[in-house]
Parts: sequence; C-alpha cells; structure tokens
Amino acid sequence: MLKENRTPSVLRESVSSKGGTTAAALDTFAENDALQIAVENAVNAAAARSRALG
Repeated sequence: MLKENRTPSVLRESVSSKGGTTAAALDTFAENDALQIAVENAVNAAAARSRALG
C-alpha cells in the first residue's frame, strides 16, 4: 500500500467485489458510527492507561 501510494479505501475497493459479501459488511460499518466510536474509545482507554502506568 505504501509503495504504491494507495489509500486504504482504494486498496479495499480493489480487493472487494462490488455487491459482494465484504462490500455489504463494509457498507454497514460506514452507515453505523458505532464501530468507529468503539475503536476511538478503545484507543483513548489504552492511551489513558499508558499514561497512568508512566
């Protein structure tokens, strides 16, 4: 990805069949902020714990 200077979304589009099962799952993630919120919360919790541990 880095060597070809492609973004993650371009890479995903190149390996996912339009209308396929992976595309359907990724569309659901894109429509629902719950996954992004969960990932952000997890990263924030890990960062806070890291600071607490020193």
